[in-house]
Amino acid sequence: MKWNCGISFVLFAFTVTGLGAQDTFQLAPPYLRYESVFFTKEARVTIEFAQPGTRIHYNINNLGPTEKDSIYTAPIIIKKNTDLLSARVFGEGFLPSETVWARFYKQGFQIKSVTTPPPHEQYPGNGKQTLIDGKGGINSYQSNNWMGFQTNETTLFLTLQKAQKVTQVLVHLLQNQDAWIFLPSKIEVYGAKKGTKNWTFLGAQEMRNTTVKAQRASCQAIIANIAKPIKVKEIMLKITPLLSIPDWHPGKGNPAWIFLDEIIVY
Repeated sequence: MKWNCGISFVLFAFTVTGLGAQDTFQLAPPYLRYESVFFTKEARVTIEFAQPGTRIHYNINNLGPTEKDSIYTAPIIIKKNTDLLSARVFGEGFLPSETVWARFYKQGFQIKSVTTPPPHEQYPGNGKQTLIDGKGGINSYQSNNWMGFQTNETTLFLTLQKAQKVTQVLVHLLQNQDAWIFLPSKIEVYGAKKGTKNWTFLGAQEMRNTTVKAQRASCQAIIANIAKPIKVKEIMLKITPLLSIPDWHPGKGNPAWIFLDEIIVY
C-alpha cells in the first residue's frame, strides 16, 4: 500500500480528546486508495474505513467535508485536472475524524523524451523516465519515484511528441524540510522549435514562501503559466533551488535539496 500526500493510513482506530470530566473519542481518518495522482483519462479512488456505524462524507474542491456533503458508497471517478478530493469520517457519539485529501493531475501533451543532469547517487529515482512516467505523488523521500538534486541549478530538457502551443508547465515536487528538501526559489521555462536551440523565454514562477516553516512533508505542484503561448517542440526548464536554508533550520546556510517526480506540459 502507498503512503500518499495528504493521506493517513488508519482503518480502525480512534484517539481520545479530554473534555472536562468525560472523554470523547475522535474517529481516525479514512484511507484514500488510488494508483497515482497523475492520470490520462480518469483516476479511480476508493475510500476505506472499518468502523461499523460510521459514515464517510466527501466533497471535491473543498477541504472541509461536513455531514451535509455526499456519503461515500462507491468508488469516485476523477476526470478533471487538479480536482481536489477530501474525505472525513462521522459517527454518532464520536468526534469526526481529521480531513484527508488528495489532488489529481491530468496528463498533458505527450512527452517523447527527457534529459536530466545526474541526480544524487542516493536518490536516482527510476532514471530519467521518473519525470514522465505518470507515477508518484508519495510524500516519502525514500520512494524510488523521486529524483533528488543538490546543485546550484537543475536544467531539464524535454522533447514533445509533436510541436504544441504550450500554455502551462507543471512541476511536481516534494517538500520535506526536516530532510532539507525545500521548494525551489524559481522555475523558468524556455521553448524552441524542432531542430533548433534558439531558446525563447516563455515564463517563470517564483516562490516567495519557500523559506516559511512547514509543519509536515507534502507534495506540491508548481505551475508556470505562459503569458504568450507559442508552438514549440523543445522545452528547457531551469529550476533554481533555495541556495541558503533559513536561520531557523538546523541546516541553515546550506543549499537545499530539490526532489522531482513528474513534469506535465499543457
